[in-house]
Amino acid sequence: MFWKVFCEDVGEASEAGRTDGRFVLHRHRDEAGPHLDLRLEDDGYLMGWRIAGETLAGEPWATEKAPHPVRWLDQDGDAVRVDAGTYAWIEREGDRRAVLLNGRAGVRRVCAERELALGADAARAIYEALRACRADVLDAGRLILDGVTARRRAIERLCGLGRELDGEAFAESAWRRVLGPLSLEEIHAQLRAYEVRFDEKYPPGPVSRPERLPEMDAGDRTEAALAIAIE
Repeated sequence: MFWKVFCEDVGEASEAGRTDGRFVLHRHRDEAGPHLDLRLEDDGYLMGWRIAGETLAGEPWATEKAPHPVRWLDQDGDAVRVDAGTYAWIEREGDRRAVLLNGRAGVRRVCAERELALGADAARAIYEALRACRADVLDAGRLILDGVTARRRAIERLCGLGRELDGEAFAESAWRRVLGPLSLEEIHAQLRAYEVRFDEKYPPGPVSRPERLPEMDAGDRTEAALAIAIE
């Protein structure tokens, strides 16, 4: 389950006078990269989020942390203590959480909104595709966008050729429904058939044509060849 995190400075807020416990914000780095650990004291343990990145700026994504012992409120281990103090819940229902942090860095409101997570089947399919391509997991987003763009362009090209070759007889909406679930390779197989028809109707001309030289006698041609060689 993933959460999108928002943070804003609120100065001296009226809610800062009440507290639901202590908090600590650690900056940490492990094999998965740099992140922040926001830990909130709650009924004898610590709950909170692992937040991607090194700051709360922007809209970082986060995952819920497993319960941790409260001793982390007072120890840092190999993490860097960014902030600490007391906190108060503002909202704690449904798919949204909002908490007021009253720490050394001032009073900040941190909100987290739940985002739809990938199911196990989808996550496994992405992982296996990355492994088959020998691609890094961090490239998954870029590769997915590239694939979607390539599919869209191939479908648009096929439909454009179909409209040119078949006119009103080309059933574009039906073709789009057929192409939708196909792989990119299968779409290109259909596209190649239309490209063959298009080349048959409009045979491509040569890429370049030989330049016609002015009429010369043998002597002039010899002098021209020597001039080219000298240059």
